[in-house]
Amino acid sequence: MSGIKSRVLRIGEMGEFAFIRSIQDGSHFSPEGLIKGIGDDCAVIGPYQDRVFLITTDLLVEDIHFIWDRISPVDLGQKAVAVNLSDIAAMGGIPRHLFLSLAIPPAMGVETLHSFYQGIKAMCERYDTNVLGGDTSASPDGLTINVTAIGEARGDEVLFRSGAKAGDKIYLTGTLGDSAAGLRLIKEEFSAPAPLAAVLKEAHNRPQPQVEAGRVIAQSGLATAMIDVSDGVLSDLGHVCGASGVGGILFESALPISNSLKALAEINNFNPYELALSGGEDYQLLFTVPREDAGQFETIFQENSSSPIYCLGEITGEEGIKIVRPGGVREEVKVEGFDHFSGR
Repeated sequence: MSGIKSRVLRIGEMGEFAFIRSIQDGSHFSPEGLIKGIGDDCAVIGPYQDRVFLITTDLLVEDIHFIWDRISPVDLGQKAVAVNLSDIAAMGGIPRHLFLSLAIPPAMGVETLHSFYQGIKAMCERYDTNVLGGDTSASPDGLTINVTAIGEARGDEVLFRSGAKAGDKIYLTGTLGDSAAGLRLIKEEFSAPAPLAAVLKEAHNRPQPQVEAGRVIAQSGLATAMIDVSDGVLSDLGHVCGASGVGGILFESALPISNSLKALAEINNFNPYELALSGGEDYQLLFTVPREDAGQFETIFQENSSSPIYCLGEITGEEGIKIVRPGGVREEVKVEGFDHFSGR
């Protein structure tokens, strides 16, 4: 009928992950050389002899991903690189090159941009990664940063999210919750003595990609799936379980909590384990290993990596994720990653 307008579905109603799924199908027009497209930490193309290329990209937008009075230009540059290298680490790869594109407000100071680029270079030097180029444009509003990183790995060593099997043990490198605690301190939602606050703020502003650990995990030949913890351990385990068609059980008592987070929790009267479960931007590696290979894997890892690892739980054949609370009570949890369009 004339005069009746159809309702427009808005992206904020649809949500980030539903939108990605809606464009995923039908996006590959030349499958030759494509091993993995949308849906993992990196796209994988190849093989070239026995190697494949890992490609990932991240967008950082001022006032959404960062606020200038809460992070220094140097730290922002380092973090822009680190989050991309973490994706490559999550596939078991070695970072090689990156491209940097910026949309810059004309009023931004050149000294600020130089400091930002010093952070870019410092992180690239640490991980032997080349800046190959990029693009610049004016921005009518804040700074927008896009980093595209390229890594490589042996084709038979690449780890995807989709390989976890029932009975696999769930492992993690490093501790959980420090970055989320640091963000809350930066936003003045928590209080702490200056030395404690500095440690936790650094965990948020200066994440370190677990490249060495990722290589050891991949080269062991025993891990079945891997992801980096960017959205939070619950959400990212949910990504692995969803891609693998399985479920998982986590034991709250097994979650690795730093002494700094425990001290902050005591001062501010909150449960550090809840922050460890839901807080994001830890950039540790979450991965799975068959139960029968766990002992051998732990020996290999301890002999070849300086990072700690922790066993958090087990993959199950039933979909969904459960938390075993103190006292043995099992609680099924709803898993949702942060959605940029809904703000959740």
